[in-house]
Amino acid sequence: MKCNIIRDLLPLYCDKLTSQDSNEEIEKHLHECEECNAVYESMNNKEDNIKVPETDVKPLKKVKKRTALKIIAAVIGTAAVLSGVFMFVFWGVVPISSDKLHYTVTAKEVKSYCVESEERDKDGSYIYEYRSEFGDDFYPIPDGVKVKNEKWIDFEFEGDCSCTNERTEYFVNDKGVNDYHIWIYPVIKLPFDDRGEYPNQYSWGTNDVKEGSTLTIHYRDKTETIDLWELYQKTVKE
Repeated sequence: MKCNIIRDLLPLYCDKLTSQDSNEEIEKHLHECEECNAVYESMNNKEDNIKVPETDVKPLKKVKKRTALKIIAAVIGTAAVLSGVFMFVFWGVVPISSDKLHYTVTAKEVKSYCVESEERDKDGSYIYEYRSEFGDDFYPIPDGVKVKNEKWIDFEFEGDCSCTNERTEYFVNDKGVNDYHIWIYPVIKLPFDDRGEYPNQYSWGTNDVKEGSTLTIHYRDKTETIDLWELYQKTVKE
């Protein structure tokens, strides 16, 4: 068989695609022809000779790792920014300025009492309803109930903004009475958030005004601490 025919068949022979008869003829020729055998050896060893040095692979791995870390960092950073924007715009992070918040105060002594509810707890015990004569929750006082006089003070806040969000906390001070804290934030109303007709207004009050109790309003530019006992006495007299 001629050399040019053998060399045309060598690629198929290397890939083991030739028939058994062809294999015999090719192998016989390769045994007799040094030039064709050299071509065969070169073709057969070509894939083994093509190797990527280890020093070339490692930098590629490092690049891929850095790229993956950058993508993860970008995703986390974007999520953090979006969360921050949401908290600032819709939930409230920075309290309202003192010049943009106004409030009025109502104070009075009210009668309160507890009555048994028609409902029962899981164990069958009575549930008591708290009632008072303050505001619209006026109920006739039933005979035989224990009536308590409470000093009630109520704040009506209104912000110079479209909507507000609020946070309140209280702590028991060294006099054994409550110190109340309020933060009011200017925010944008969410589409599904129903805050009524006046979303920029907020009512807060307590029926436990005692000597030494305070209310601290946390503004953006300052804090205002109000002596609730003194304010109650002053407002009731007026």
